[in-house]
Amino acid sequence: MKDKLRVFEAFAGYGGASFGLKKAKIKHEVIGYSEFDKYASEIFELNHPKIKAFGDITLINPKDLPDFDLFTGGFPCQPFSSAGLGKGELDIRGTLFYDVIRICEAKKPKHILLENVKGLTTKRHKDTFEKILSELKRIGYEVSWKVLNSKDYDNAQNRERLWIYGCLDGLPNDFDIDPGKIELKKRFSDFLDENPEENLFLNDKQISRLEELHKVDFNVKESLCLDIYNKKIRLDGTCITITEPHHNSLRVVHPPKDGKFIVRKLSVKEHYRLMGFTDGEMNFGNQSYQQLCKRAGNGWDVNLVSLITKKIFKK
Repeated sequence: MKDKLRVFEAFAGYGGASFGLKKAKIKHEVIGYSEFDKYASEIFELNHPKIKAFGDITLINPKDLPDFDLFTGGFPCQPFSSAGLGKGELDIRGTLFYDVIRICEAKKPKHILLENVKGLTTKRHKDTFEKILSELKRIGYEVSWKVLNSKDYDNAQNRERLWIYGCLDGLPNDFDIDPGKIELKKRFSDFLDENPEENLFLNDKQISRLEELHKVDFNVKESLCLDIYNKKIRLDGTCITITEPHHNSLRVVHPPKDGKFIVRKLSVKEHYRLMGFTDGEMNFGNQSYQQLCKRAGNGWDVNLVSLITKKIFKK
């Protein structure tokens, strides 16, 4: 591409689109971003300084936005997530998609890239999903969508997400948003710290409680992921979907030492490695473990974003 791609990041989080485009080596300029959460905004500005913040998307007047070529957004997934209450449009956050339509109908960016949970494609939310696709078509976009799993793209995280790409000029008949699967060569253990911090480890009483509740065998020969929801250790060398810390959905199980089981939480850096980051790529600032891991749980797999955007903008 001869010119820079002008990008507006909605529901920006830590800037998954920005990191992905940078990893893909696509020349771009973020002309503005929208984010409601103050902690997410703080992390975004630490990592992408001097970009204008437009705040709450529901309060944005499209006339106040500069022109841009690509609109990106992981509009809130909780209304459609199996980890949430699944209220769909009964949850006010489930209506934020209409702000995507409102802005894109006015600004007419050539490209739209959106992300949400797989649950949006299920029978329970069929009407909402069909409405999303029909609204994009109504304002002039031809759409390609697919549920992609991070573990199919060289990441040891089982993270299924719906990706929607819309193009104002139409798409080739054979276009598929799927960038092509990559054989997984790393295992969960390859993403872990060599010397984890002591405060991450569970004490004997906590480990005994896990044994009692989940009836799992912690006699492992390599470091593996304990899937707390499904009460099993993932022997395939992947981990379950990274979620917000309060879900308490996974633990790291290490091989026993001196006859004692070893179980712990993921570190902050491990969360981000499993979201496609290399060490040192993300500036964490001074935020708490809870806030930083919440950003990861709600963020974009930047490795997958890079592969998707390469396919869109370099073909």
